[in-house]
Amino acid sequence: MAGPANHVSLETLTGTVSLDQASRTFESKVLEHRKLSDTGHELVLERHGLSFDPGMLITVHGPDITEDREYTISSGVNDDGISLLFRWIPTGRLTTRLARLEPGDSVRWSGPHGGFVLRDRSRPIVFVATGTGIAPCRSYIRSHPDLNLTICHGVRTGEDLFYRDDFSSANYLPCISGPGSQDLFSGRVTDQIGEMKIDLQAHYYLCGAYEMIFDVTGILQRAGVPANQIFTEPYYYNG
Repeated sequence: MAGPANHVSLETLTGTVSLDQASRTFESKVLEHRKLSDTGHELVLERHGLSFDPGMLITVHGPDITEDREYTISSGVNDDGISLLFRWIPTGRLTTRLARLEPGDSVRWSGPHGGFVLRDRSRPIVFVATGTGIAPCRSYIRSHPDLNLTICHGVRTGEDLFYRDDFSSANYLPCISGPGSQDLFSGRVTDQIGEMKIDLQAHYYLCGAYEMIFDVTGILQRAGVPANQIFTEPYYYNG
């Protein structure tokens, strides 16, 4: 998942990653390249012993600094590699390169950084995502499988329900806005949230398109959820 994040002090939110480590740059071999859908891809990179908190990002470097992009780590803290979920954009300079990578190829990246990390694992957690915005949630649940977690994942087609097999222990609510939803919720993820009973004690993590985050935040606040229980990481497709 690529895009800008809500950056906060690593010192206040994480106990695992030092600021010195956050500035390190690595050259990793691609261990796996999985095509998840027509445009969805997952890369697994050598980890080099990196420590990170679930929800953090790395910056993947292109040949030119203008091609650098941030991707949320989708693997768990105990996984062998660093997994990245991205969508191939035909006009995207970096994703076009990433989509051609094969095992053994090299990727230069730096990190980890970012503040979209779990604040309180004892709370009920509702994660709302569109598209590749599901990446941090996969890191959350692979790292902490005992979370009290509800997931609302909005996509256009069922093939873009990335990582759905990883969410069997959660209350998983996929939403299909395009045709062919069959037995799944038919509509936008905002429609799903609008029909849910809003838990005023839960923490809400919203990751994906700006419009979704704006709309879901409004639904939650009108229901009485305090602003300090809503955490967001917006992104836009930029290749």
